[in-house]
Amino acid sequence: MTYIKRWVKGSLLLGAVIVAFSACTKMDDTYKQFLEGGEIIYTGRVDSLKVFPGKNRVLLSWYLVSDPKITKCRVFWNQRTDSAEVAVKRTGGVDTVKLLLDKLPENIYTFQVYTYDNAGHSSVKEEAIGNVYGDAYTATLSNRPVRSAKYDATKKETTIWWFGVNNQVVKVEVVYTNTAGVQTTLTQMADSVPALPRDPMEFRASLKLPGYQAGTPFKYRTAYKPVKIAIDTFYTAYEMQTVQ
Repeated sequence: MTYIKRWVKGSLLLGAVIVAFSACTKMDDTYKQFLEGGEIIYTGRVDSLKVFPGKNRVLLSWYLVSDPKITKCRVFWNQRTDSAEVAVKRTGGVDTVKLLLDKLPENIYTFQVYTYDNAGHSSVKEEAIGNVYGDAYTATLSNRPVRSAKYDATKKETTIWWFGVNNQVVKVEVVYTNTAGVQTTLTQMADSVPALPRDPMEFRASLKLPGYQAGTPFKYRTAYKPVKIAIDTFYTAYEMQTVQ
């Protein structure tokens, strides 16, 4: 019985060794398929890729931290049907690369960035998603509504009282005629301290137009940024407003 037990154990051990050897052989064969052309060499990938949206354009920005052999970067979008290339000259430290892509239809894009060296080796991709805005976005914008506009003959000034403002608004431009008959532009921006310190600055509920010529209307438009990092500002059409 002792001999039989030893024989069974030996057979099981031999079988395990054979199975393990076979598995290793298959794994080696698999890796060899990927190394048939030699060891794959990658260049350093880009770091901190950012997309700054604009009107029918975007600004891409990224860092090159490693690999001094990098000589160019290439950006792909539209499922890699479109691309652009930028030459790189490393400085030995951290380099910032920026690329402006214009004449882009309004859409949401996925941008893929690769680095390359002079030998044709490339990095793994770095990817970021960004919006391109255009006429469709502009069509959704509206002027800040006027609650009332009243002229003070004593002070020779008009005060505009506003309704609330969209959080994408960055400024309101008002054009009026002063007492000398000259067109004057006054810009209102958010400059009121909010109730909570962490909140952004707020727009005041009123705006004074000094030296206003009585009996004349004013026109105004509202400027928007879809996101804070947008590189372009979008404007509504000018709207005329009478004064009481």
